[in-house]
Amino acid sequence: MFAFGLVVAGACMAGEPELNENPGPKTRNPGPAETATPVEYEWGNVRVGGGGYVTGIVFHPLAKDVRYIRTDVGGAYRWDPAKSEWIPMLDNVSTGEQVDGIALDPNKPDRVYVALNDGIYRSEDKGKTWNKLFNLKYSGNATLRWTGECLAVDPLNSAVIYAGSRADGLWRSLNEGATWQKIASVPTGNVRAVVIDQSVRKGDRSAKIYVGLPGGGVYESEDGGDTFAAIGGAPNSPGRMYAAPGVLYITHGRGVAKYSGGVVQDITPAGGEGRNYCGLAVEAGNPDKVIAAQRYSTFNNSIYRSADGGKSWELINSHPGFSKSPEAPWWPDTWFSNATSSLALDPFNPGAFYFTDWFGIWHTPDIWTSDDMHFNTIEEGHEEVVVLTLAAPPAGPALYSGVCDVFGFSHSDIAEFPQKRLYKINEGFSVAFCESKPENIAILGGKGNDGALTILATSSDYGQTWTDRNLPGGERLGKIAISADNPDKMVYAAGTKTGAVYYTADRGMTWKQAAGAPTGAAGLGTQDVWNKDFVLAADGKNGNVFYIFYDGYLHASADGGANWEKRNAVPIAQRGNYMFVQAAPGIEGEVWVSLHSNGLYKTVDGGKTFQKVDAFSSSIAFSWGAPAPGSNVPTAYCYGVKNGVEGMYRSTDKGKTWRQISTSWSSFPAGVKSIAGDRQNFGRVFVGTGGRGIFYGQPSSVE
Repeated sequence: MFAFGLVVAGACMAGEPELNENPGPKTRNPGPAETATPVEYEWGNVRVGGGGYVTGIVFHPLAKDVRYIRTDVGGAYRWDPAKSEWIPMLDNVSTGEQVDGIALDPNKPDRVYVALNDGIYRSEDKGKTWNKLFNLKYSGNATLRWTGECLAVDPLNSAVIYAGSRADGLWRSLNEGATWQKIASVPTGNVRAVVIDQSVRKGDRSAKIYVGLPGGGVYESEDGGDTFAAIGGAPNSPGRMYAAPGVLYITHGRGVAKYSGGVVQDITPAGGEGRNYCGLAVEAGNPDKVIAAQRYSTFNNSIYRSADGGKSWELINSHPGFSKSPEAPWWPDTWFSNATSSLALDPFNPGAFYFTDWFGIWHTPDIWTSDDMHFNTIEEGHEEVVVLTLAAPPAGPALYSGVCDVFGFSHSDIAEFPQKRLYKINEGFSVAFCESKPENIAILGGKGNDGALTILATSSDYGQTWTDRNLPGGERLGKIAISADNPDKMVYAAGTKTGAVYYTADRGMTWKQAAGAPTGAAGLGTQDVWNKDFVLAADGKNGNVFYIFYDGYLHASADGGANWEKRNAVPIAQRGNYMFVQAAPGIEGEVWVSLHSNGLYKTVDGGKTFQKVDAFSSSIAFSWGAPAPGSNVPTAYCYGVKNGVEGMYRSTDKGKTWRQISTSWSSFPAGVKSIAGDRQNFGRVFVGTGGRGIFYGQPSSVE
């Protein structure tokens, strides 16, 4: 478990407090109001284990156990050999979630370069601190992010750095990044791969440099990077390249090629012609030992090995000794080599092979073996799921998550990998539970980002088993809410712009369209799984009451969703980018509406009147959690801007006072997409990010 920050100075306490054995509702006397004093908090990741695209892996050629990975939305990580885990390096860099390239300095083991969306950065201490060197356009989550690497440092001279850009050709620095010059002989465009053959010198630097331009071929320099010329007959769509003395290997959109002695040779594995290849690795000291991988067709993409420079190949996926075992129990058995991106061989352990794909990092100790070839994942510390929604019930699991690509999880122990996914479909975008009977939950999910094959499923045993339910014909996406005391009663707000509101009294077996409800409320932002219009909520106590916020008005139904009316005569502000409607648990008629840039509002009379919570100029996300000891007032959590400081804040007195519980810098890399106050443990809050998984925060000591 990785703890990454405190609000004020002080050591983090190790370990996780036990969940309450009897976490049901308790009656407490109201406690004292909070002061504005910051609270020491321990922050770390809820343990999931991978789940996001790892687009590159690099090893230092001269320093043992120095290796890094880059990801498309989750930053970059350094391997910690003592702890056997990945350590995130870019959490403190505001643009650090999308990494488009990575390079190491062969002469300086502590130095690492990354290409972020706004330019090139360098660290001199293995990623603990960073300095920006140069503005160049990159896009770490764009197409061809699986190719590369676009950065390279000359092994003969650390002052010489090459940087391929997304749209502005090739650049070079001759003074360790202090100044940069564009290389005019390389076409302006997308330069995705730069490799160096250090066996030939020009003065104090390497003479041979190769650059790959997808759609533009491969260019070669023989004068130390001063000028480049296109290699005739080279693949038009290079993916990755590897330069050994006198030879260049190239994977590309239709196979594998080898360039040597001025001749380009097709060495594509027999039976694998015409496929898109990307991953490439060559054994240090033996350039005849080559591994190449197809990038994408389905799961179990082909990975080939050759011991004779590509004259013959063997498919390792069907090797007699092949087996695999992911360390996270929830990983499906079918996951192996999907959207395969980067391959690497450990220069200090001949045969030790690594590859990265859509969900994580795989490893086998000896790829050249003729017997056992067992692959395992290396996911400790790699937390990259993209969170769509979070829900924390008052009993049962501590947290439910809805995420991209792998649906989501039931987190009974946040310090352990989940045993299984919450449901077997790709995207999980709405989770609801019954307040007084929280073993009953409902979920909405879909196969694709557009909500294709949207499903509704319910469970009466905290998500251990599921019953698929019906949705109104033709509807997709949207949000679901369950009555506070009757799990048979649900309301569904469809996710299209013209989406209607429906209600059921038989747990989704049949639906009727509501009367008087606003249409399109759950489709205001986007009509896909990224929609952050959480406009629908069930009252925290009255099982017949539901709420929908739309266009400045809180609409309410007092008959289980059948009929709706506007409650406030005068509209309040409209939504910003994100919107969260949250009914206070156990309290009838109290609803808080978080409107992002338009602030935070609350009503205690079911929407008839509203009061703005003046503490926040912006309320990005809002949630409720367990009361403080000695109180029956639910704890409020708001991630927003207070007195000009963006962060996570907590209130135990319904917003009269707030305490900051996160640091003032961007504590949550890849952005805050959802929060959920822990309903079973006072003070703990969960934060869903857009690529660094799920964080938790909890008091570092007893308050």
